[in-house]
Amino acid sequence: MDQSHLALREVWNHSYESMILFSGDGSILSLNRTAARLFLESPSTLIGSSIFELIPSDDFRKCIQGKAKTGVSILLGAKQLLANIAFFDNGQFGTYLLFLKDLSQVQQLHHQIQEMNKTKQLFDLILDQLDEGIAVINDKGEVLFYNRKAGEVETMEPETVRNKRVTDVWSVDENTSTLLTSLRTRRTLNHRETQFSTNGKAITTVVRTVPLVLDGNIAGAMEVSQDITEKKQLSETIMRLQKQVKGGVEPLSSLPSQKNNTRFHFENIVFSSREMAQSVEQARRSARSKSNILIVGETGTGKELFAQSIHNESPRKNQPFIAQNCAALPESLLESLLFGTKAGSFTGAIDRPGLFEQAHNGTLMLDEINSMSINLQAKLLRVLQERKVTRLGSTKEMDIDVRVIATMNEDPMEAIKHERLREDLFYRLGVVNLWIPPLRNRKEDIRVLIDHCIAKHAEILDVKVDGLEPDIFEFFMNYHWPGNVRQLEHVIEGCLNLMYDEKMIGYDHLPPMLKHKMQQQENPIITGASVQITGTLPEQIERLERTMIQQVLTSTNGNVTKAGEQLGISRQNLNYKIKKYQIYT
Repeated sequence: MDQSHLALREVWNHSYESMILFSGDGSILSLNRTAARLFLESPSTLIGSSIFELIPSDDFRKCIQGKAKTGVSILLGAKQLLANIAFFDNGQFGTYLLFLKDLSQVQQLHHQIQEMNKTKQLFDLILDQLDEGIAVINDKGEVLFYNRKAGEVETMEPETVRNKRVTDVWSVDENTSTLLTSLRTRRTLNHRETQFSTNGKAITTVVRTVPLVLDGNIAGAMEVSQDITEKKQLSETIMRLQKQVKGGVEPLSSLPSQKNNTRFHFENIVFSSREMAQSVEQARRSARSKSNILIVGETGTGKELFAQSIHNESPRKNQPFIAQNCAALPESLLESLLFGTKAGSFTGAIDRPGLFEQAHNGTLMLDEINSMSINLQAKLLRVLQERKVTRLGSTKEMDIDVRVIATMNEDPMEAIKHERLREDLFYRLGVVNLWIPPLRNRKEDIRVLIDHCIAKHAEILDVKVDGLEPDIFEFFMNYHWPGNVRQLEHVIEGCLNLMYDEKMIGYDHLPPMLKHKMQQQENPIITGASVQITGTLPEQIERLERTMIQQVLTSTNGNVTKAGEQLGISRQNLNYKIKKYQIYT
């Protein structure tokens, strides 16, 4: 036997595929060791036996027809085989060479991968139900996971964040990103931050960032953020109430508090626009009467500033002014707070006057009245109609003389439509209706507000600032300010905190969110013909998205599953958008 023949024999026996040489009548002429192991036999015992006894498959027998065949599926016991058949026409019946590949292991691996994917999807689903925002990156800084709550807090869709690098998603770099810093330093970071959502709501979160280490190697980092906005508001409310019970008044700003618990007059309202001038003039005129007032305006427009100014311009200016946020307390606590309690009415109850009694002959401001439960709104309506109040647990009615100024941050008609505001209460409260325009609709006020905020906070922080750099001022003028005047003041104050010896507020002083917005404006993507643009691109996209979702939900009678199918998005994603845009079906 020559060397070439020995070499071929070695290749034959060391091949990973099972190979069997047999004649046209089915007699096995030769087979390699891999084929013998497949059938759990030795080559010598199988040579001469019939291939059709070894593989008792009718489909296989039909393939032996004097020609080559590929991709033949053979089930041998619990094993799934894939066969390729070569034919050599060298005699009466010819000779066949059978190649067999065992797919059982491949299928097992495929099944294991499917099970792992199901497990991953299950864990993703579980993490999406948490009330904490979770973001995870790998060792390359790419986002592996970003759950629903994180998307709600930052108003970003999880699908648009995953698999992207941190620096491509947020306006951060290697040094300013907490995730990348934790990844690089292997340290746990804890901090607290406040940002504004697209609807202008201030959101306060506590964030913990931890490195992920596997077998001593850094594998990524995870950030867990907890929304503590409601807890913070409740804590502040309780502290304020405790101070009121003790006879103290909480100083809320550098403006001096008066004996009636107010700080603002109409002279404190900073504006130069005609729209704001009209609102101020209407508020001044309404101050003379005793009628209830409903002030409508987005978050941060200055509704309490107007309410206090009206009180201080009214004949009640020397009487108490009491403000209560209706969204900060649960229904039971808010009811006892408004109407008072009688000792023994419930466990721990004491004789305590409610806010209506405390505001007698003065003004009671009810902030975010549309957040009050419908049941409690009915009780409030009765008090307003009868001008009498009864403490919880008591049967004694007390006459009250209170002017109510209610505020809300949405269109009253929309609140009535979606049953967040009783229609009869609206007519009782809205004897006088005042609307405070959002900052984006009175941009000529931005300049004077900037100057006012710089003058106010520069003195407190002991810094000297001349103003804003031209490109920053232009950006401020074009920005839509979802948090309105409150957001503008917070941004200015934050910038001044970062200044040392600079004279002008620049890009480096801006908070990360505004840096990101500014970069988006500087790098617009424009394709196709010129179009008429009203508002920013994010505003138009959100407006279109909200409209489409509302129309499809209406056509499907509120069926989220069918609506998601029509829109081409998952039910989970659609539920996220419904909550984001506050769409009520």
